[in-house]
Amino acid sequence: MGGKGKRKLPCFFGFLLIIEGIGCDASLPDPESPAARLYQQRCSGCHRLYSPHLLTSEMWSFMVDRMEQEMLRRGVTPLKAEERKTILQYLQKYSHKPS
Repeated sequence: MGGKGKRKLPCFFGFLLIIEGIGCDASLPDPESPAARLYQQRCSGCHRLYSPHLLTSEMWSFMVDRMEQEMLRRGVTPLKAEERKTILQYLQKYSHKPS
């Protein structure tokens, strides 16, 4: 990873710290959908839920990968391939769309 990529990571994590207080446990889009329920079920056991619109589609892809690593580290049952796909599609569907 070049110098430019290394500078982006601290900014990204700083952004996550800022949104932690404003985006957690916000009402979810389409909350009764199977995808929203799965997101709630699998993700809220370890942390508060983040509103999907707080991150871009690309950022959600990064975060889901990161959370899967964290699940393994903590000994939490990892997401099945279909669960991962469903959760990521839900988050990306309602993700922030830059103008």
